[in-house]
Amino acid sequence: MSLPHVRNRTAGFTLIELLVVIAIIAVLIALLLPAVQQAREAARRSACRNNMKQLGLALHNYHDNFKTFPFGWDTRGSLWSTHILPYMDQANIYNTLVFQESGPGNWDADGANENACETPIAIFQCPSLPIPLQADYNGIDKRAVSSYRGNAGSEASSDDQSTSNSIMPGTKSLETLNLNGIFSACSRTNIAHITDGTSSTFLLGESQTDPDFGKDGQGMDFWHTGSPQADPCACNGGKGGTEFTEAVGTTILGMNLRNTNPAANGSLMEITFGSWHEGGSFFTFSDGSVHFLSENIDQNLYKALSTKQSGDLVGAF
Repeated sequence: MSLPHVRNRTAGFTLIELLVVIAIIAVLIALLLPAVQQAREAARRSACRNNMKQLGLALHNYHDNFKTFPFGWDTRGSLWSTHILPYMDQANIYNTLVFQESGPGNWDADGANENACETPIAIFQCPSLPIPLQADYNGIDKRAVSSYRGNAGSEASSDDQSTSNSIMPGTKSLETLNLNGIFSACSRTNIAHITDGTSSTFLLGESQTDPDFGKDGQGMDFWHTGSPQADPCACNGGKGGTEFTEAVGTTILGMNLRNTNPAANGSLMEITFGSWHEGGSFFTFSDGSVHFLSENIDQNLYKALSTKQSGDLVGAF
């Protein structure tokens, strides 16, 4: 008697099983991607912190040599970042610069000075920047952006006094000499001037650089080395250039205004600090340390951290 023929089942997945596997893989990817993004941002934050540490060391090496920190900017549009180039392994760029008021000394004239402004220097640029590292701006074809600006204190609300008077009456502007921060027009701040304590006064802060974003006629454009618009400034109390915010910022209001207060005036967005990191910004302090400050920091404490001789008692931050 012959046995009935039994058909063997073909090995493989059913459509339902395949869909279940695809769904599981999709869920795993959805769970994994945020972790990967967080790990990448953590690496970028670490690199940004290191940039600011290196800039702090360069500023201290300059101070050791000249017994003062560099000025914020001078009558030729040179910025604080110009003069620390030899102390951050960029002497090859510094040695090409022409320090004179006109001709090849202009920052937007074809030649060595414009070339320096067009050279991206990694230490000046936060790795979290979501924008191109160069832009055609102010007559400089491929101007290299910067993420870090000097601390001009807590008093100025705009580049020029006419704007400060209109948006925040009673405040100063970056045209004012001897502001209460570290860097201003032709400043010569040294360690002895920082009587509030070097561990309680910051030198540099991050800025949310984005030349394509503008408001109220102001762009969030921050650069290194030289500035055509800051040339000439007047270091004798007169009026000169403008756009000193390319080199320095203030704590007149809190950081990250573009995110935390979109209704704020464009001049205030431009002059205040910020970053492309979530929740706050890195700051390099006068003792060389680097700290991440929350964008929700108490405003009085935040201002106190930017002033060099205010007499404020600063606790833990």
